[in-house]
Amino acid sequence: MTNLSQVINFEQYPIDSLDSPDGLEFLRQIKEELEKQGSCVLSRFVTDEALETLAAEANQVAHLGYQGPTMATPYFFNYNIGKGLDVDENHPVNRQGKRNLRQVATDLISPDHLLSKLYRSEMMIYFISKVLGQEAYCNKDRYQSLNISVMDEGGCQQWHFDSSPMVTTLLLQEPDTGGVFEYAPGIRSDEDENFDVVRDVLDGQRENVKQLSLKRGNLSLFRGHYSLHRVTEVAGPSQRLQAILGYATDPNYEGSADSSVLHYGPRIATLESSML
Repeated sequence: MTNLSQVINFEQYPIDSLDSPDGLEFLRQIKEELEKQGSCVLSRFVTDEALETLAAEANQVAHLGYQGPTMATPYFFNYNIGKGLDVDENHPVNRQGKRNLRQVATDLISPDHLLSKLYRSEMMIYFISKVLGQEAYCNKDRYQSLNISVMDEGGCQQWHFDSSPMVTTLLLQEPDTGGVFEYAPGIRSDEDENFDVVRDVLDGQRENVKQLSLKRGNLSLFRGHYSLHRVTEVAGPSQRLQAILGYATDPNYEGSADSSVLHYGPRIATLESSML
């Protein structure tokens, strides 16, 4: 199944004709929702047949996921944010939450898998470029560009911010219960970290918190760099499987080696040293 007409639900989403009147209106609606809500969910983005293939392939590699840190702060990818700040242990930069998930790195996902082909397709790259309003590219990182997040029973992800301005995910398999995506949209900006409001959310205040009960086949576009978010605990034997499609506006973007070792295990350090 390599023809994207068999993969993407074109009847609902004109990804194949974005420069047409229908395509331009579709893009306008996405941008408006991202601006207002900080997120946009496209339900049944892929066809039922494609979803079965995507989920089956994800299940084939799910056991290869690496656990990574079990506790982390909201600023997981910005390790130096608290440097030089005179703050106590209750400050958001020091507050650690439970993180219980495994991640399958890019190099463990076959390029022949349907997920790899969808991620790297010119149509998807063009779509993301149009949403961002600037040229987008597949992340060049050999480990971080395309991931599958695996949550077993008890799995969850702590309140956190992302490193990218917009994150693209595709839910491949739902858990039996739980695994709800919660977020506080636009809680910080480039000018203000807004630590007081971040602390309120960490303390359990719900005033700024929204929920997305994502379903399998949903493509989610999310401004995770500015919106604090988490995934609630998964219950039941069915794993929560979510693909993370890493697009960047820098054609040469690669993540740090330290981050890859942290997320995907010591094998990365061994691989990198063998390439020197």
